[in-house]
Amino acid sequence: MKRKLMLLLACLFVGIGLVTAQTQKVTGVVISEEDGQPVVGASVLVKGTTQGTITDVDGNFNLSNVPSSAKTLQISYIGMQTQEVAIKPQLKVILKADAQQLEEVMVTAVGIQRAERSLGYSVSKVDADEAIQKAEPDLIRSLDGKIPGVSINSPSGAAGSATRMTI
Repeated sequence: MKRKLMLLLACLFVGIGLVTAQTQKVTGVVISEEDGQPVVGASVLVKGTTQGTITDVDGNFNLSNVPSSAKTLQISYIGMQTQEVAIKPQLKVILKADAQQLEEVMVTAVGIQRAERSLGYSVSKVDADEAIQKAEPDLIRSLDGKIPGVSINSPSGAAGSATRMTI
């Protein structure tokens, strides 16, 4: 009886060891190539799965329970090139800037996106510098008189009161 109990316990410990050996822990840091600063909020994903995390304010990440069958991590961040790196217990990933020129797109009232030059009606742009030149407590009220065909007024002059916009 004692022998059977010892054999059962030995099998149990071996089984637990095999189950825990199927996962690994991966930690690391993600930094920018340009200035060597940590990249905050970069996405770190185990390739081929939905398991992942994001980097903290120091650029550090921590992935526990990564399957031992997984071989690659994908690290991505807006404005930087996505990188794939081999999984190791401790990683240091350097992301490179991804400078791409995007085409300007206008969103119309119906939700259809078109290039500005193909629109058959007037388009007005107000720069942020122009909008803040007027001493108004509300940004919308500071746009009054700067956009053709738009009338902006408020029944009271108090800050935070309702503003009426007529197009």
